[in-house]
Amino acid sequence: MMISLCILFFAVSPADALDVRLDVFGNANLDDIIDEEDIAYVKDIMKGSAETTELADANYDQEVDEEDIAQIERIINGTESSLTFIDIFGDAETVNKPINHVAALGYIGPQLLRLIGAEDRMLPVVGPDYSNYPVFWGEISQWHSAGNTPPDVDFEYVLSLSPDAVQTNLEFLNYANDAGRKMKEEFHRNLPGIPLICLNAREPEHTSATVLIYGYIFDEEEKARDFAAWHQETYNRIKRISDQIPEEDKPEVLFNSHELGTKYTAGGSRYDQSLKLAGARNLIDKIVKEDSPFYGKTSVDVEPEWVMEQNPEYIFTSYLNPNSNAGFETEDVSGAAESVQAISNQTEFSELDAIKNGNVYYIDNFLVGGGGLNPIGAAYLGKLLHPEEFEEIKPDELLREYLAFYSTETEPKGVFLPEQRGTYSPLEFILLLMSHF
Repeated sequence: MMISLCILFFAVSPADALDVRLDVFGNANLDDIIDEEDIAYVKDIMKGSAETTELADANYDQEVDEEDIAQIERIINGTESSLTFIDIFGDAETVNKPINHVAALGYIGPQLLRLIGAEDRMLPVVGPDYSNYPVFWGEISQWHSAGNTPPDVDFEYVLSLSPDAVQTNLEFLNYANDAGRKMKEEFHRNLPGIPLICLNAREPEHTSATVLIYGYIFDEEEKARDFAAWHQETYNRIKRISDQIPEEDKPEVLFNSHELGTKYTAGGSRYDQSLKLAGARNLIDKIVKEDSPFYGKTSVDVEPEWVMEQNPEYIFTSYLNPNSNAGFETEDVSGAAESVQAISNQTEFSELDAIKNGNVYYIDNFLVGGGGLNPIGAAYLGKLLHPEEFEEIKPDELLREYLAFYSTETEPKGVFLPEQRGTYSPLEFILLLMSHF
């Protein structure tokens, strides 16, 4: 595992420039790192030979002056007493440094903390209940669940832990709106004086940039840069393949995420981005455009008649019965098979090509839900949809590389995208699953 990572990092050096902007104040030249070039740029601003940028105001006092140069020097040296960054709402948020104790209430944000080696800064509290995921979350799965979004958050308990900051569940584009802003205001009201971290931890297009900010917040810049480089290279590698597939050769699909029925994920969402990376066309794009209030939603209700008219070639689901397990937690595919069977048994959809041809599949939510895993989920889907084009991609190897960033060892074993054509016994399902490794 470590050998494969060393080879990868040799090809993608942490010193290489990343094609993302680091939204931390002090990044005066708006690239992906805070370094001596930013000091030079601020000096040019002060001389009048360079345009002022938003992030040049390193100490966030509404002026660009010598004090900003001093703050940039402190950031470079790791001695800054505070740091200001731009969150998912476009707001400037300031944290006091160092952050030794963070209450991580997000569904996915804690994965990023683990990836950059900041797991030891996490207080023994989570937002959602992780008790069903002891393999993936380890000891964290036993931590107290305080709730993840207002008003259903145990603010009193969170306050009792005296966190230096709170990482919220306002961590994906669905919350970057008025409703999400009201939740953020409620966090502020109930956690007075405690900085909030609201950064995009789910949509893959934003993951590398978010990880870099996490690195500066938690003084893990090098590890964050290592993962951001790996993620960007993996994302771009898969995207290059799917971009070369003619649109007419990309199957039309629907993705059913949080519940069974006729609710499907819309364009712009993390699930949709995995579909597009895999070389699929999302049928919901026909009715939910970028200017729609439903754009980016992970669950859009449509009429059964519309589904029959569109006749999807594939239907994917990441829904799992709450009493079942999949993903890293088990090698028993019965839960995944139950979801597939429930979709396939809908009598009104019996004539859909996806169902007639056995093209209904379960994919584990972890692989398409965020936390840097989406390109891997796309790799699994791409191997299924376009086996020739994705011939050189090995999803299991990508998963091993991802897991190697964690300080606690996790094996890439479980139910991720089991073959589900026709009817198989549980034993046959397991044998098919193991053929992926």
